[in-house]
Amino acid sequence: MPWIRPAKQSDIKKLEIYKDLEHPVPVFNRLIAKSPDIFSAFMPLADAVKAGVLNELETEAVIVFVSKLNGCEFCYTGHGNLLKEISDEETILEELNQYESSNAFEAHLKSILSYAEKLITNPKSLEKADLEKLKEHGYSEQEIVEINQLIAYTSYTNQTSIGLGL
Repeated sequence: MPWIRPAKQSDIKKLEIYKDLEHPVPVFNRLIAKSPDIFSAFMPLADAVKAGVLNELETEAVIVFVSKLNGCEFCYTGHGNLLKEISDEETILEELNQYESSNAFEAHLKSILSYAEKLITNPKSLEKADLEKLKEHGYSEQEIVEINQLIAYTSYTNQTSIGLGL
């Protein structure tokens, strides 16, 4: 249970954005909804980030990987279960832990995970060459921005979850 009381479903129903939300509204979103202005800005960003260049499996793999690196058990568990379901691979989380040597992931996804690992664990170590590796896998500059935003967005949601006691 989070450290602060999430917004009530009945309070969220009063917001203009309610019609665009998943029902019932999940606890993470209900926490952000304690600040209606932030919540109303957050939801379109969440949708835009998740609609980026990566497919559903790749998006979830990045979210799970980043959540693990950030130590967000809430996000790692929830998205990890979704990744197992999408991939239909019970061992996908173990494969993700050893992504560099795993045959479960294509080279382009491994390059994204490598970029994510540097960005999360040692951002100062990132170099232009890391972006060039993504370009070598066919990603445009726009797509690299979308990948970067997925990683940064996931870190933001991880910190929100951890910081509010999820």
